[in-house]
Order: sequence, then C-alpha cells, then structure tokens
Amino acid sequence: MSEQIDQGRLEASELLSYQQRYQSSIGSADSTSTSESVRVMSPFRNRLIATDSFMIVLALGVGLLISSRASAWAIDPTLAIYGTPIAVGLLWLLLLLTRGSYDLRVIGLGTQEVRRAVSATLVLFATVAGLSYLIRADISRAYAFISLPLGILLIGFSRFGWRQWLYRQRASGNFLSKIIVIGSARTSQKLTDKLKQESYAGYEVVDEVTLPAYHDSDDEAELNSWLEGVDQIIRKHSASAIAIDPGDDAPYEVIRQLSWRLEGRNIDLLISPGSLDVAGPRLSVRPAAGLPLLHLDEAVLSRPQQASKRTLDIIGSLFAIILLSPFMLVCALGVRLTSRGPVIYRQQRVGRAGETFTMLKFRTMHNHADQLRQELREQHELNDPMFKLVNDTRITKVGGFLRRWSLDETPQLFNVLGGSMSLVGPRPHPLDDVDRYQAEAFRRLALKPGMTGLWQVEGRSDLAWDQALQLDLHYIEKWSLESDVYLLARTTGAVLQRRGAA
Repeated sequence: MSEQIDQGRLEASELLSYQQRYQSSIGSADSTSTSESVRVMSPFRNRLIATDSFMIVLALGVGLLISSRASAWAIDPTLAIYGTPIAVGLLWLLLLLTRGSYDLRVIGLGTQEVRRAVSATLVLFATVAGLSYLIRADISRAYAFISLPLGILLIGFSRFGWRQWLYRQRASGNFLSKIIVIGSARTSQKLTDKLKQESYAGYEVVDEVTLPAYHDSDDEAELNSWLEGVDQIIRKHSASAIAIDPGDDAPYEVIRQLSWRLEGRNIDLLISPGSLDVAGPRLSVRPAAGLPLLHLDEAVLSRPQQASKRTLDIIGSLFAIILLSPFMLVCALGVRLTSRGPVIYRQQRVGRAGETFTMLKFRTMHNHADQLRQELREQHELNDPMFKLVNDTRITKVGGFLRRWSLDETPQLFNVLGGSMSLVGPRPHPLDDVDRYQAEAFRRLALKPGMTGLWQVEGRSDLAWDQALQLDLHYIEKWSLESDVYLLARTTGAVLQRRGAA
C-alpha cells in the first residue's frame, strides 16, 4: 500500500515537473499585463456599449414611430409596442458583443469597427427575417427597413465621434497601451519613431530591445538568457504588447521562441512586414507544410470585389447626379455665358491597364489653352508627370471658382456611370503626362481611375508628384470597399474646407 502511495507521489511529482518545464519553456504566466491592458481600455469600451445601446433604442423607437402600422407583430398589441423593440434591441447588442465589435484590439480602428458592426446588423436582419418566417409573425417591413439601416448610421456616427475623442486623448498621453519594440538598432528606432508619430494607434513605447544574433544551437544558452531579459522588461513595465521588426535577416528561431514564451499571457505580438506596404485583405495567414506564413496575394481585385466596387460606383454616381444636377446646370450656364468655347471639356486620359478614354469636365480655361501646355511645361521646367501651375493665367474667373469647389469635376460622374472611371481611385493623367512615367508609376494603372483618391484627401493639389504617387500605390495595395466609403466621406470634408483645391 505504501509503495502505491509512493508511486503516486512520484507520478504527481513528475507531472508537476513537466508542467513547470512547460511553463519555463513558454515563460511564466503573468496576469499583470492583461489587467494593465484591460484597465486602460475598459472604461472607453463601457462608454461605447452605453452609447451603442442608446443609439439602438433611438433607431428602434424612430422605426416604430415611422412605421405605417402601430403593431409590428400580428399578435397582442402590447407585445408589439414593447416586446418587439426590447427583443430586437437586446439581440442587436448581443450580436455586437459576440461579433467582436467591442474587442479591445479593434477599438479605435475605424474600418474594423464599422465592418464588425455592419456584420452584426446583417446577422440581426437575417435572424429577425428567419424567426418571423418560422413562427409566422407578421413583422412590418417598414419597421425593419427603417430601424436597422438607421441603427447602422447612428452607431457609425457615434463610433466616429468617440474615435475622434479617443485620438485626441491618445495624443495627450491617455488610453495608451505599453509596448516594447524589438529589432535591430536601425529597425527598432524606425519602428519606435513610427509608433510615436502615429499616436492614434494607442501605444506607448516603454523600451527597446536589440535582437540577438542567434544562428545555431550553440547559441541556445544566449537565446534563453535574452528571453529571460525580455521577460524581466515585460514585468518591469507591465507591457501589454511587443512589436518586432526583424529587418532583412530575420532570426526565425528567436521569433518562434518568443511567441511560445508569450502564450497564455494575453500579450499581443505584432510582427512588422518590413518594407512591404500592404495590409488588409491582401495579408492572410495560411498553413503551408506546417509553417505559419504571411501570405501576400496579388494586388488585383477579385470578381466579387470588382462587383462590389462597381455597385458602389453605380449607386453613388446616380445619387450624386440627381443631387447635383441643379448645381451642374448653373455651372454650365456660367461657363457658356462668360467665355467662348464648349461647356464640356473633353480630353483623352489613360485608364485601367493603359486603356484610353475620354474624360469629361466643365471647361475652366480659355478655349485652345491646351496648345500652350507644352510651351508652359518647358518654360517652367516641369518635368514630372503631374503638370500643374500656380496662378495659371489660362484659367477663367468662373473656372477658378469651379476649381476651388471642385465643381468642374462633376461631369465625370457620367464617366463613372459609364464604367470608364470609378468614384475612388488614382486620378487619370493625360497621355503626355503618362509618357513621363517611370516604371513604378505604371502601377497606378492597376485600378480604374477615380474622381477622388487618397492623395486628393491627404493634400489635394498641394502634394509633390513623388508624394502623390506613393499615396496612390498605398491605396492600390490596401484597397477595400470600406476604404472607398471612408475616402468619399473625407473628400466631402476636404471640398467643403477648400483645402488644397486646384
């Protein structure tokens, strides 16, 4: 009997030893960083939940008031008036919670927040429709089609407001998570500067660590010593994230060992893709021969992506044409009555994949001004592809007004509707400008040209060619439908502020 007890103690001792060795291999679990991260952002998350709840109640209440029928359910009116909004509202909030809309990792990231909120609402829409069919409940279509879209808009606006508030707070040093930067002497400093510059990301760099030169098994003791040092730095600062920029010669074993050591500790490990200026849909983790790889897809829109972008173009251009048609008529009369020449200026531009098309705009220059283009280019020594003059004497008074408010571009809505342009994309250049492209610049032609784009929002006409090109390439590499909607909204603000208008 005593031998069995001793054997049981020995097995338990061995089991404990294995657990300790495992914990040692991945680092001791430490909840300090977890509580620190939660402590920083939980108050803000609670505010989002409270505000979203209010917006949901508001949307459901407005939907109930506007709905043509007093009863949203074909049963007891009391249940219709009180039960339906309460049930739908609770389900809505539950879906926002379960779909990750309040995940601390996405709070403050506009695209991710909006995507998850929209996803939760679409699931709600499908759930309500399915339940109404299964239990034969007669739910007012007006109620559903008013409340749910209105809810998305209200939640989106409230999130936008809170996000701007959060950015201002972070710029003042509040709501920041502590992060440790690891890399070579060059890459760590570069990444640190970037994180400090982009304070809205929500990180406070508390320390920098240089990667060890680990190349073979003989350096294992040195690697373990380095990992222990990182552990001490984590505990010292209560850090909640680690960012690594390994550079060109990435010590894979170091990153792998560090990731193991961080398991179960709720410490985010962020690996910089180095010089790759890509993100979003193009980056995905795919298993290949058991190796976790960052897979980089080609920067080409898939058919579903093309269809979604084209749908946005058709709906957006039709809506804008209807909304702006009175202004376009006034612009046409102004051009016709104040200068000789056609109202609409037509010019050959280079579009997607190098195809040419006729771009439309209101004429803002004196007739035959194009004939002076080459002479002015040589006179002012303008050799880059973006030909633009300050105080161009060829522009008429009405043309100057139209340009300041970007009204001269509105006829391009018909280009968008016809399919030769998109609402958002790199601006199309004339043929002689494209003749001056360097090899890198031809990447601008990967997508349809747009009425507005990233560089129009960032600097409008104030940017140099090199800066504008990099922003265009950045847009192409990181394209998403959400980014198009975001850029359209920002373009409206830039136009109203007349910031950098040509």
